[in-house]
Parts: sequence; C-alpha cells; structure tokens
Amino acid sequence: MKKRYLKIVAVFTAIMILIASISAVSGSATSGRVVISQAHYSVQIGSTVQIKATGSNITWSSSDKDVATVSKTGVVTGKSMGVATITAKSGGSSASCEVSCGFYKGIDVSVWNGDINWSKVKAQGIDFAIIRAGYGWEDYPYQMDKQLVNYVTGCVKNDIPFSLYFYSYAETSSQAVLEAKYLLKIINDYLPSYKDKIALPIAYDLEEDPIFEMPSKTLTDIVISFSTEIQKAGYEAMVYGNTSSFKNMDINKIQSKGIGFWYALWPYSPDFSSPTTVGRSEINANLWQYASDGHVSGVGPEGSDVDMDIMYMLSATTNSVKATTTKVSITAPGEGGVSLGWNAVSGAKYNLYRTELDSEAKIIESKTKRLYSGTKTSYTDKTAEYGKAYYYYTDTYIDGDILDKSYKPTASGKKNGDSVYNIKKNDVNADGTLNLLDAICAQKYSLSILDLNCAQIYAADFDNSGTITLADAIRLQKQNM
Repeated sequence: MKKRYLKIVAVFTAIMILIASISAVSGSATSGRVVISQAHYSVQIGSTVQIKATGSNITWSSSDKDVATVSKTGVVTGKSMGVATITAKSGGSSASCEVSCGFYKGIDVSVWNGDINWSKVKAQGIDFAIIRAGYGWEDYPYQMDKQLVNYVTGCVKNDIPFSLYFYSYAETSSQAVLEAKYLLKIINDYLPSYKDKIALPIAYDLEEDPIFEMPSKTLTDIVISFSTEIQKAGYEAMVYGNTSSFKNMDINKIQSKGIGFWYALWPYSPDFSSPTTVGRSEINANLWQYASDGHVSGVGPEGSDVDMDIMYMLSATTNSVKATTTKVSITAPGEGGVSLGWNAVSGAKYNLYRTELDSEAKIIESKTKRLYSGTKTSYTDKTAEYGKAYYYYTDTYIDGDILDKSYKPTASGKKNGDSVYNIKKNDVNADGTLNLLDAICAQKYSLSILDLNCAQIYAADFDNSGTITLADAIRLQKQNM
C-alpha cells in the first residue's frame, strides 16, 4: 500500500511539473525576452533613429527626455546634446541601450590593443575608429603599426568608418614632411584598396617631450608642414594633443590652414552636454578623446582598456539655419537677364528656385525649377523668357557632417521671395514692340473675350490701378497711333 501511494505521488508530481513547464513556455511566448540589437546608437539633434529590439508587447522609456524621447515603436528623437538610456520592457524582461545625441562614439587603437573582433565592436554601436599607421620617418616599413592592415580590413568588412593617426618624433618641419611622406607611402603600399575609404581627417599625434619645450613657432610649423602634405594628397588633416601641447601652438593659425583638432582630456566625469573647446580657447575640438580606460567588447581580452573618443555631429556645432530673403532687379526686360541677390547666412549653401506665376499671380508648382546651388549670394537668370512672370526664392542649407551626408538642415525662403514681370510696360501681346495690337488685346481682355497671363496684365494696366478697363485700352490706342 505504501509503495502504491508513493507511486501515485510520484506520478502526480511529474504531471504537475509538466503542467508548470507548459505554462512557462506559454508565458514566454506572450511577454518574451527583450533583446536590443546593439549597445549604443547615435542620433542628430532634431533627427530620429529606430532602436531595433525583439520581443512582444514592448513598452519604451527614456532616462532623460530633455536629451532624447522614444515613441511607442522604439523611434528615438534627439532633443539636445547628451546621453540618454533607452529601455525596452516586456513583462518581467527588459533591455537597455545608450543613445548619444549630437555626437558619434568611437575608439582609437594601435598594436597595443591586440587582436580586435570588429564584428563585436560594430555590435556595440561604435561609430568610427582611428587606427595608428606608424611612427617616425626611418626604417621603412618597419615603423608601420603591425596591426594596421588587420584593423583597417576589419573596419571595412564591418562597415565601420575609419581614419589613421601617425605618431610623431619630428623636431623640425623637414622631419615632419618626411613623416607625412612615410605615412602616405604606407597608405599607397599597404592600403591601396582602402585609401579612398578613409572617412575622417588623418591625425598627427604629438606627444613626445621635446614639443613642450620647443618654441611655439617651431611646433606650429611642424604641425602645418605635416598637415599640408596630407592635404595635398587629398585628405583632411587634424592634430592630436592635450592642453599643454596645444598651449604651445598657435592654434588660430593652425585652424586658418583648415586643420582640425583632436583634443585629449580625460575628466573623471565627462560632460557631453555641449561641444568641448580646445584648452581655454573658443575653438571647438573636432574630436574629443575623453577616456583612456574605456571598455568595448571585442577590443583585446575582455575588460581591456581602450581609448574612447567622440566626434561632434553637424547638428551640435551649427546654430539653427536661417532663411534668406531674395530680391529681384531687372534693368531692361528681355535684355541681359534677371538679376537676383539674397542675404548671406554664415556657413550656409543655397538653392535658388524659379517658378512661373499664373494669371492671378499665384505660384505654379509644376513650373518650379532649381537654377543654382552653391555658396554665392547672387545670380543672373539668363534663361528667363520674355513675356512671362516669375517668382524667385532661395532655400538655405548647411552640410558637412562627415558620417551623415544626408543630414542637411534646411530653411525655406519660399515666403521671402520676389517676383518679376519680364515684359515691357504696355507691350500687352508680348511681341517686343508697342503697337495697336497691344490696345486691341487690352480691350478684348477688359471685355473678357481674351485671356492674358499676369505679365501681360501688368503690361496692359496703363494707369497702374490694378485693374484693366476700356480706359486702359483707349490710352494704349492713343499712345500707339
């Protein structure tokens, strides 16, 4: 009896365990385990990014809605510079990722970082990498970084934008030129398939002790000499340094040569809420190396230190784009074209548009044409047809984001445009001469038996009253008799 009882208890227990297991499986299908595909995302201020997550019935939240908000579907909108944690929850499961707004997150590496699993680095949401190419100017190619080719190949295969830096030992401008040529030879000899994929400025790394003691002019000339060679080869250039090294340079002169700044400053608690300036100057750093002890899965053994960098987005370094006001002038209709001008906006480019006007002087959208795109603030439209009325306006935009070519904040100047009647006054039939036919056309229009475009209406309005009457036709007739 006892054995039978125990057997029944055992069977009952097994059934209950099975039921519990089935319930657990059923529950996971409803709430699910939430997984976010990568650890970090970057977004422009005012733009959006979709956070990719798996799971069902997900609810989303942001740790700082002043920096970034998140919709019910996981779309994050950048609000201001900074970092926010975005969390996805489903039942008792949750996952989080970091979103940086207004800047990209990157690393800089050399042979000292060992082997790197770049697919893991990509999964961490790293936006870019700067790789040491080599150092000095002697013993080519033995001063090339031994991991250079491996690192570059890994970046390209995993679609991680990259650039190079070169560690300097130069104490004269001529030695700086030799170092630049050493670097360019490395690129041509060892990275021939990738030299057009260098996405960021090439950096000149100045850290050796002599730079802190040499005259400022000498150090400044060294930077400019190296960078000029890099620029002549078709690349952008920047210089790496810290507060002390930049203090010993003429950074205004360096900036005037189109050379950027990569600033090394490692605060205990980095502030990402606004762009960092170089030392006590008002010059914004293009890149900021904010830590030397960061951790990114895939870089060396797990837990290894790596230099961490940020690069500012265009949305963080430019003010709101302002609309322009376009003005039209025409000296002789039908001769010499239509002259146009608009006010300048700092750092902006412009798209100039022309559209035709209908008989009521309203814009005909289907007749809109872009005439010019560039940085000039004046243009002459030599294609304007005689006898037509046009409306001109200019849109303002700013581009130049290195990693986001599609980001072009634009301000429409459509409401601030200007119109022109490309016709001589009283030439109602737009044939270029004044005769009785003009009076006849004005008379027929006043009697509603002939349609005129708004340029012809302007020409027929002899007394400039705004309406065409038989009196206008009579006066035109008398004038042309």
